[in-house]
Amino acid sequence: MNKISLYVLLILVYLGISKSFSPSEKKTPYLMSEKVFANYFKGDPLSVILMESFSTGLLIKTYHHKYKLVNAFTIPSIIIVRTSKEFWEKNLVNLGSSLFRRNERTALVSTIPMPPGSLYIGDPAYGTWEITDYGSKIWKFHRAYKNLPKTFEWGEFRPSLDFYQRMKIYQSNEKPYYGPNGEFGTNGLIRKENGMNENKKRIILPNIKVILKKFLWFPKWK
Repeated sequence: MNKISLYVLLILVYLGISKSFSPSEKKTPYLMSEKVFANYFKGDPLSVILMESFSTGLLIKTYHHKYKLVNAFTIPSIIIVRTSKEFWEKNLVNLGSSLFRRNERTALVSTIPMPPGSLYIGDPAYGTWEITDYGSKIWKFHRAYKNLPKTFEWGEFRPSLDFYQRMKIYQSNEKPYYGPNGEFGTNGLIRKENGMNENKKRIILPNIKVILKKFLWFPKWK
């Protein structure tokens, strides 16, 4: 094997394993599945919303989720975690959905994908049903929680009583709910209208020159 081929091989090997040994990767929490959510995420009321799903790495891939943590009494926070390939693939259809919720009064938890804000809809502590001019009922948050629709990135959407009742049936049957017309989830119109990120593959490569300078030594050819 000549010297050029050897250097090319070393670079490819490094690019393949660099993500696994990257300090930033090691510091990122690893949550294998929804089964660990209850122990990892503290506090209540709490809703964990999947904002972005992406993978990094060239030969060895690392799978990531970006979550928005929403507690009605505090400012929302963002966290990026590593996760298993299986859990990542399982949630490719759940962008914008709430993957975990914990109720304030009962401390009950749920990991069934639901529309963002589902934890608070129908709870008189946070809002009330208002009758529209057409006789239907829509959910309106109390003044203290008026910013929650923006936090959940609902846009102009406001849940109706029918929406809520259907959602509760799906919850009882432990089935994901995306709205009567599929408004939520990765392919939902509401998510797309409000500009949430798509599922992505990010190939983050180190600077080649830095690699060569730091890890390799080139002889002076005559």
